[in-house]
Amino acid sequence: MIARTLGNLAAAAALGGALFATQTQAQAPASAPPPVSPIDPGAEALALAHLYGGDDGESHVEMLALPRTGGQPGRSVQTRLYATDVEIGDTLPGDFIDYHGVSTPRLLIVLAGQLEVGLGDGTKYVLSKGDIVLADDVTGRGHTSRTIGTQPLRILTVRLPATNSLAPKLSSCPEGMPADKCVSNSLSIRHEGETSK
Repeated sequence: MIARTLGNLAAAAALGGALFATQTQAQAPASAPPPVSPIDPGAEALALAHLYGGDDGESHVEMLALPRTGGQPGRSVQTRLYATDVEIGDTLPGDFIDYHGVSTPRLLIVLAGQLEVGLGDGTKYVLSKGDIVLADDVTGRGHTSRTIGTQPLRILTVRLPATNSLAPKLSSCPEGMPADKCVSNSLSIRHEGETSK
């Protein structure tokens, strides 16, 4: 069994991502994604862990760049996506779900506790508070899920559309809202210590 930890991701700072191996690189399988910085405001896109169904019928993990829809070059990066619904749930330690996939792609965001995700090759990933993963294994056998540790797991699930799941939403305003009523159109963002222009 190869254990890995999904590194802390700042959920509030847009959708960043990282995979950090608990073993040395020599122990990791050759297909393992390289570690990346959890927050890279200078990046051209946000990267996060992507759980997907492979041609072999098993689920795999890779790093995936999401479309950039905002931010200031060299300072911040944002991704806006369309969502169909949101769910918040609690699970007790020791709860286990055997192999399963997802019906539609979704962002899983851990708010508290730890979730262990198992793949068919024996690899296990641990998601902790602040971690985000795009669960997209809509085909194949899927993955296992186990709440580990002593604290209940609280997870936020943001379901994405079944088709064109990663289509960028270019406006930060809600659909149908007049531009003059949308608060985000009037925000003035500056870095501490800078003066307004």
